[in-house]
Amino acid sequence: MSIPGCTLTRRSILFATGAAATASLFNFAPVALAADIKPATDLNILGPKPGYSPQIGTLVSMLTWMRRAPLAESRGLTPPQLDYLFDANANTIGALLLHLAATETLYQRLTFDNVSLDKLRDDKDYEQRFGAAMELGDDGRKTIKGHDLAYYTAILQEVREKSLAEFKKRDDAWLMTVDKSWGWGPTNNYCKWFHVCEHESHHSGQIAMIAKRVPGAKPSSE
Repeated sequence: MSIPGCTLTRRSILFATGAAATASLFNFAPVALAADIKPATDLNILGPKPGYSPQIGTLVSMLTWMRRAPLAESRGLTPPQLDYLFDANANTIGALLLHLAATETLYQRLTFDNVSLDKLRDDKDYEQRFGAAMELGDDGRKTIKGHDLAYYTAILQEVREKSLAEFKKRDDAWLMTVDKSWGWGPTNNYCKWFHVCEHESHHSGQIAMIAKRVPGAKPSSE
């Protein structure tokens, strides 16, 4: 994909790295919550959560905390702003938001459904809904446009609700299960899903950068 710092596609996902995520992880804190982010008194308390096994609950708390970033950075953007291309090789904010949903759905298939990456490439339903968003690039620039923010946030919420429902069905033994055939080396489900979390951090930094440059953007001081 075209914006530097992320090489995550279905072809490269097993070898994706998150070296750029650490910096962006802290760049948005503290952040004002978007209107559609429900306040929670324990949002900033990372750790076990009711309804989940202890380690899965801790992972859920991190995923929940990280979700604030892309929602806050895209808050109030209009469809033309969501479709804005910073340059000919960039991705739009709308495409990046849908890319986050595409990636989380991909990891649902890989970890919850035990679908191999090769078989997922032949999944017509996934390809139709998320193919362009997963790959980004020219396909994303051509096809992901004309939607309002509610369109993207609804898909993100739908995908996240499925993740949470599936996590409730599993325990810490599943989370710690090691996949010795994973592309970057032996990897447990905890690492796979933490990658989903830091991947969201990485793209949130890109969204923040683009949002400051869209037509009509307010100065940083505001």
